[in-house]
Amino acid sequence: MMIQSETALPDLLPSVRAFSRADKLRLIQLLAGDLAQEDQMGSAPGSAFPIWTPLHAFDAASVMLGELQRG
Repeated sequence: MMIQSETALPDLLPSVRAFSRADKLRLIQLLAGDLAQEDQMGSAPGSAFPIWTPLHAFDAASVMLGELQRG
């Protein structure tokens, strides 16, 4: 169910603030999941996205070693 009114959020806030801590966390998880799903809908099926990895990041390893040695 999607509410399209600009006044919907101000109307909902008192109820949301009355939720228990556990319910607030569940709401956050639900909303984050919805946002992630919406983001994925914009991507083409089978699309590849680069993910950074420290593998072969020799400069980063050198900087970390230098910091550890100074420490």
